Amino acid sequence: MLVKISNTVPDPIAVEYVLDYKGNANPAYINLSSYQYNTAGNFTILQRVFLSSGKIATACRNVKVYESQPVTAQYTSCGGGKVNLVIQDNKVSQAYDQYEINWGDNSPVEIVAKGAVMSAEHYYNNTSASPVVKVTGLYSSNASCTRGRPYSATVSFKQAQLNSIQIKSVEMRGDGSIRLNYLGITAIPTSIKHSTDGVSYITAGTRSSGGTQPYDIKGLNVKQVYYLKLSSEDLCSGEMDSKVIHSMVLSGKSEDGKIVLAWNQYGSPDGFKSYDLLRDGTVIKSFSSVSEVTYTDEDVQCGSYAEYQIVARINDVTSASAPIGIKAEIAVPKPIQQASVSVMSDNSVTIKANIPGSGPNSTYDLSIDKAEAGSSVFKKITTLYNQNEYADLSVKTAEKSYCYRLSYQNSCGQKLPPTQPICTILLKNELTKLFWNTELPILGGLKEYSIIQKGTSGTQQEIPVQKSHGYFMKLDKKSELEYDFQVKAISSVPGFESFSNVIHYRRNAGVFVPDAFTPDGDGFNDVLLAKSAQLKTFTFSVFNRWGEVIFHSNALADGWDGKINGVNAPTGSYIYKVTFTDDINQTVEKSGTFMLLR
Repeated sequence: MLVKISNTVPDPIAVEYVLDYKGNANPAYINLSSYQYNTAGNFTILQRVFLSSGKIATACRNVKVYESQPVTAQYTSCGGGKVNLVIQDNKVSQAYDQYEINWGDNSPVEIVAKGAVMSAEHYYNNTSASPVVKVTGLYSSNASCTRGRPYSATVSFKQAQLNSIQIKSVEMRGDGSIRLNYLGITAIPTSIKHSTDGVSYITAGTRSSGGTQPYDIKGLNVKQVYYLKLSSEDLCSGEMDSKVIHSMVLSGKSEDGKIVLAWNQYGSPDGFKSYDLLRDGTVIKSFSSVSEVTYTDEDVQCGSYAEYQIVARINDVTSASAPIGIKAEIAVPKPIQQASVSVMSDNSVTIKANIPGSGPNSTYDLSIDKAEAGSSVFKKITTLYNQNEYADLSVKTAEKSYCYRLSYQNSCGQKLPPTQPICTILLKNELTKLFWNTELPILGGLKEYSIIQKGTSGTQQEIPVQKSHGYFMKLDKKSELEYDFQVKAISSVPGFESFSNVIHYRRNAGVFVPDAFTPDGDGFNDVLLAKSAQLKTFTFSVFNRWGEVIFHSNALADGWDGKINGVNAPTGSYIYKVTFTDDINQTVEKSGTFMLLR
């Protein structure tokens, strides 16, 4: 509405106005002679006049602006000429007292009173034309403004498309209600129905509004899968059911610090797109197969709480379950069942374990105790935080075997007792015989041992020896002169293995006999000894100058002390003879002379 403003105060210097005065102390004034009000309502115009006398005069006038915007209406029609027109109930239509309908076919205008039902029916005799229906809001007690601007619509005598009335989304709520959103058509009665078996349906309610409509079905079982559909009927007695949409039900439980989730398979694969699994409002996993209905969430921390929801997507429709809250807990924590110790070098051992219930967001403390093999006294060497592997550098793996025990405390505060000891493999040899300790280096099951044999030329072979604790080198004339040997323990559980220290073996079957010795009791060179490393059999004889045997031994550790029948032998030159079998079963004889000095 346009309001013209004029001043009647004589001798003004300046005139200012507030067009919507609310009684505030310092309103904003403007200088104008007219103003266009674009919304209906009651307004107060405040005038302030500065007079030539130096005084200020003020005045107020009340203005009522009537609504002039056209109302909004929708119609439905049948080919038979019947039309149902509905005036939408909103702020604009509520401003008028009543409504005038001109059907556009020279029939008398129709007056519809404002009230609960603002609709009218009309029959057109001529359905070949396209009449224009006009709806105008009227005022009954306003002489200056009797009506607003008309709403116009061209009538087309076509039956409403009931197949466009469809469910757009379904959400089961925790209180046992379903929020259903659907697309309706004005003046078309649409019944909202639900069923537990897809055969017998219950009508929850009926509406005739157009556009997107929310509807709540209350008093349902949150753990029940429901079939939901819409049933619509137009003025021409046409009836149609919408596509059936199924509700979703999600269940879950905490198991070993993980969250195990399951949901119902969506009723029909037609149009199925995916399931979206949400945790705390964020999608953590999508499933493209309608038959994928389980998931285990391992990305949780023991003691943490999360809310889950499953959403099925069927073309452009969504069906969401009620959210469920689950706390990750461990009823009975599991002990460590998979671990290993492995020699990495002469001064390094790696301890490795799988911690039950561990994951990206879980926390735990891993304690490691240590003892030398054969000892029952274990001492704690470290506590790891959220780590399952440790390198012990305080070791001499070529000399000793070390045993370790592992224990942990999970993020729920539950502490587990130590494991059985697991011990490093200490590899030793006697000539060509390799042997090692019997203590297990792996927790969780030992599958077998194998011998790794590496030659100096780069050759390598791995020889299975099952679960034995010894092995004889298989060498011949074609074998290389030097080899490295190492034991490998293979676990029954993938991901775990253990290695021993490395034994360096050199084929050196030579025997060394010194060319002189001094059996004078001073503790130096008092005994004549033959020296060698890798002999299978050995004999050592000493002869005097007349060829008589004055000493004989079958062991490297037994040498001649320089006496004959308990009496010191005379100084001078003597003859020795050595006969031995080497590591590849060759018999070798060696002889020579030496001096006895005093």
